[in-house]
Amino acid sequence: MRILFVIHHSTFGGPHNQALRLATPLRARGIETVVLLPDEPGNASERLHAAGIEVLTMGLHRLRATPDPHVQLPFAAGFIPEVAKIARIVRDRRIDIVQVGGLVNPHAGIAGRAAGVPVVWQLLDTRAPRPLAFAAMLWVRTLATVVMTTGRKILAHFPGAEHVRGRLVPFIPPVDTEAFRPQPRLRAEVREEWGVPHDVPVVGSVANINPQKGIDVLIEAFARLRATLPTAHLVLVGSEYDAHEGYSRALRARMGELGLVEDREVHFLGTRPDVGRQLQGFDLFALASVPRSEGIPTVVLEAMASGLPVVATDVGGVSEVIDDGVTGRVVPPLDPAAFAAAASSVLHDATGRAEMVEAGRRRAVERFGVERCAEAHVRAYHLALAGGNSGG
Repeated sequence: MRILFVIHHSTFGGPHNQALRLATPLRARGIETVVLLPDEPGNASERLHAAGIEVLTMGLHRLRATPDPHVQLPFAAGFIPEVAKIARIVRDRRIDIVQVGGLVNPHAGIAGRAAGVPVVWQLLDTRAPRPLAFAAMLWVRTLATVVMTTGRKILAHFPGAEHVRGRLVPFIPPVDTEAFRPQPRLRAEVREEWGVPHDVPVVGSVANINPQKGIDVLIEAFARLRATLPTAHLVLVGSEYDAHEGYSRALRARMGELGLVEDREVHFLGTRPDVGRQLQGFDLFALASVPRSEGIPTVVLEAMASGLPVVATDVGGVSEVIDDGVTGRVVPPLDPAAFAAAASSVLHDATGRAEMVEAGRRRAVERFGVERCAEAHVRAYHLALAGGNSGG
């Protein structure tokens, strides 16, 4: 069986990580993954190639988060030719199933149907505004043979989701729980590389520096946290982009107002290929994403697998994977005071933190492993080949 996984972003993220982690277990089950990406700058193609995954690229536009018609013009102008090209790829490569990563770009769904193959459509996050989600669900309901979602909770974001429940396969993003595991021997070494003392509390996050990830909220919360933990440091692992240059400037300006100094209390590490290693230097993993952003963030699961307590905002499907008070804390979004209070309570309670670490690691191994995610995909593919009829 050959799957064409079409992803409209060239920067490595959740869908690319899914393709990378699942390639080997799916191949062991006789399923080969081919990934199609836009022909534009980004690190996803290189990372997938390095993992032995076949990657194709082509001019592939996507809807942008702006009403400006000039920005959307390339999407409109390229739509029909791009759909036709994907359909040719499906036929020429003898693809059995087309897999669509994300809600709002229907190219691959139309191409798969035109080429006569089933379509597995993955709803991965809650970023689309409600009116756009309503419109997009019309084509998902029409084109998708099977719908996959990151957990069940995010379905509430999609109007008309009740019409796809009979052909729905939820899944949890895959985590390599061997690669992401507690490695306390690395703590001092990693912190020395950062220039952070080994005996101070470190709050860390792995997220690209953009408004959806709520980095501004996290910085506000961290400033409040330092009132009770004045030696604390904040470490941010994630890319900064020209498209969000103004946001990055505003973050640093606000840090100055709060008395936080870059490379003294707050450390921007940029993109790192060794996320699992960087996590070993954290005492607490923090994710402050805003409403209408996440599905189930893979990095939260990786942090739990790595032996870290997590404080995260209640967005998307976060509360499906963090058991509040057991494996971490779930707090309201856009509330720096609540975030700081939760982080402070975890960092001040060594016994409770150790219990969270143990429970989080156990939950990750039992529920978030690669094999479990691969089995969900196999179910979805077999259901798609059966025409989306689950018999229920």
